Amino acid sequence: MQSKLSGKQCPIDHDHESRAYASSWPDQYREMRSECPIAWSKNHGGYWVASRYRDIVAIAQASDVFRSNKTYDAENDVVKGGVLIPPGTSVRGLPIETDRPEWDSYRSFINRKFAPKASEVRRERVRHFTTEMIDRVIETGKLDFVHDLTGPVPAMATMELMGLPLEEWREHADAMHEIVFLPKESEEFGKALERFNWVYQRCAEEFRRYRELPEEDNLLSYFAHGQIDGRPVTEEEALGYALNILAGGVDTTTSLTTHTLVYLYENPEERERLIAEPELLPTAREELVRYFSPMHGIARNVVEDFDIGDVKMEAGDRVFLPWSSGNRDPEIFDEPEKIDLARFPNRHIAFGAGMHRCIGSFMARVMFEEMLTQILERMPDYKVDVSAAERYPSVGTINGWINMPATFTPGKKRLV
Repeated sequence: MQSKLSGKQCPIDHDHESRAYASSWPDQYREMRSECPIAWSKNHGGYWVASRYRDIVAIAQASDVFRSNKTYDAENDVVKGGVLIPPGTSVRGLPIETDRPEWDSYRSFINRKFAPKASEVRRERVRHFTTEMIDRVIETGKLDFVHDLTGPVPAMATMELMGLPLEEWREHADAMHEIVFLPKESEEFGKALERFNWVYQRCAEEFRRYRELPEEDNLLSYFAHGQIDGRPVTEEEALGYALNILAGGVDTTTSLTTHTLVYLYENPEERERLIAEPELLPTAREELVRYFSPMHGIARNVVEDFDIGDVKMEAGDRVFLPWSSGNRDPEIFDEPEKIDLARFPNRHIAFGAGMHRCIGSFMARVMFEEMLTQILERMPDYKVDVSAAERYPSVGTINGWINMPATFTPGKKRLV
C-alpha cells in the first residue's frame, strides 16, 4: 500500500443498505479491519468506510473536519450531508445533524430532558407499559415479541414523552420502522415516506396545539414554550427534534431487546444466569448493546482534506462510521465475537462517540431493563420460533427485526 492513498484506492463493494450486507456484515468488517481498515465504496455516490475502533472514534471526535450538518434545497428537492448514507428525508434531525456553534445551543436546550435523573423518573411509566403489554398476552401462552412487546413499549414510552396521543403509537412506530429498514432507493421506501410525512404533520399539529395551552410535562409542549438563545423555538426546529427522538425511541431499544431474547433462547444457560443473578443485568446490558450494536453506523461529511492512517480524505467526501465494526475490534475487546455478560470494563461505542453521542442512551437502558426483567420473571421458559422470525432487510442504520413469534407457559395478569 502507498504511503498516502488519494485516488480512492483500496475499493470495496460495501453497501450497508443491501441484503447481502445484512447477512454478512460481521465477516465483511472482520476482513476490512485486517486487510483494508479504511476503504472506499462506489455505492451511493461514493464514501469511505472506517472499520477499526481507533479510526472510527478519531473521526467521530474530529468534529471540526468531519461534520454532520444536513442541508435541503427545496427548489430542486436535493438533500445533502447529514448523518445517513444515502441522506434520507429532508428533515434535519436535531441536534444530531448540526455542527458547532449551532450544536451547542441545540444540545444544551434538550440535554436535561434526557439526563439520567430524568430517565429514571420515567421508569415507573415504562414498567407500567411493560406490565400492560405482557398482561394482554400472558394468559394465551403465545406472542410476537416485536408486535406485542418490544415494539409497543418503547413506542408508548416515547409517545408519552413527546406528548403525542398514546392511541396513535402503532401508526407512528410503523412509519418510523419502515423509513429506517426499507432501502432508500426502493419503491417501498416511497410509500414509507408518505407515512413518515403523516407523522411529521401530526407532530406539527400537536406542536401548534401546545402553543395555545399552558406548558405541560412533555417535549412538544417544552418546544412550544421554550427558548433557544433567548428566542422562541421555531416549528421547523421542534419537528427536527421530534422526528429524531421518535426515530431513536421506537427502534433502537426494540432491536436490542429482541436480539437479546433470541440470544438468551439459544443460550439457555445464560438465561438461567440472568434469572439467578439479576444484579448482573447492568453489566450484561452493556455487553449486549456492544455485541448487537442496534444502530449500526452513522455518516460524517469531510469539509477539509484530512490524512488518517494511510488514507488521504478530501473535502467533499463522505465517510461511514460503523459502530458495529468498532465494537468487534480485537484490538480493543478480548474475544470480541463472544458475548461475555460479565465483561468489564466495556468501552463499546454502540451509543456513538464524540459530541454527537446518543442523547437517549439513559432512557434506552431503562426501557431495556424493564422489558427484559419482566420477560424473565413472567415468561422465563419462552421459546422463539427462529425459523418464522424475520429480520430487517436493511440493517445499515438499525439492526432490527420485523417479527419474532414465541410461546411460553401461560401466567396471570398483574393489572386489574
